[in-house]
Amino acid sequence: MNTEVSLESIDTSYWKTKDKIWMAEREAQWPAIERVVGLNRRKADVNVIKQYFLRGKMPNWEKYKNWDDLYRHLDLDLFLWLHPSSEHDVLKSLYKTYMESNLIHERDVLRGYGELIDNEFLRAPLSWKSIEEYPYPFRGEKNIILFRVLFEDVEYAKNRVRNLIRGRQEYRNSMVTQIFEFLGYLHFLRMRLWLLQDPNSPLSINSLYQYDDVLEWCLTTMTINTENELHKSLKTSINLKEYQKALYCFYHFDIEKEGDTCRTRFIHKIRKILDECKFVPEFKQMWEDTKVGKIDVKKPWGR
Repeated sequence: MNTEVSLESIDTSYWKTKDKIWMAEREAQWPAIERVVGLNRRKADVNVIKQYFLRGKMPNWEKYKNWDDLYRHLDLDLFLWLHPSSEHDVLKSLYKTYMESNLIHERDVLRGYGELIDNEFLRAPLSWKSIEEYPYPFRGEKNIILFRVLFEDVEYAKNRVRNLIRGRQEYRNSMVTQIFEFLGYLHFLRMRLWLLQDPNSPLSINSLYQYDDVLEWCLTTMTINTENELHKSLKTSINLKEYQKALYCFYHFDIEKEGDTCRTRFIHKIRKILDECKFVPEFKQMWEDTKVGKIDVKKPWGR
């Protein structure tokens, strides 16, 4: 199969360019998208993204192939996020086409994975007054679809990333580690921040932490490397207190007051995970001490 041709000539029937209502809706969405994709990009490169979003026009892949810039035009994340379809199978096929193509640059994939992870796990759980003030891509319900497309076959993704990256094997392995062992135990600190958000905010309602397969992936990031990072972190009183706050919030979250929400369903799951899964002894003991009130936690619900 000639993957170069297939990437250059994907099915553009999803772009209903002859439908005036559809086009008006896309054009109305563009300013918010431009605000987040326009940072650090040249005007010409933003226009490449715009033409793809509005009309399905492909970039000149050959022209950009060897352009080694951090902020490239249509990275993997943008390619899938800005596609009109939200169907898993459609996006999965596009993902495979993209990943197998000889026309993409390694940064297209590295940044694509990095942007999805950074936005959904680092930035989205923070406190934002409104979605209009959120200066990063807001994917709504499409975030879980994109996560599943990118992470449901981790071994395939790891192998493709290794093959794409130029340089020594040690460097390639380190880049794979950065993507697929991202955050590790730090996920628990981000989960706590989610619990501090307005439960009715779009970012809270669409948090990836509510999904079982995402939590399963989070557990896979708790490797020997991240365990070592945790040990170093717990030696610092500030970091130790942050983990204590997180575990306190998981155990004392008021399920009755919250009602049946994605967060209360998450709380049931995370408590079960903390009870039944294997963690480093220091972390496990911290959880057990939290449950019996042995740890004095000050201002656990404050940021």
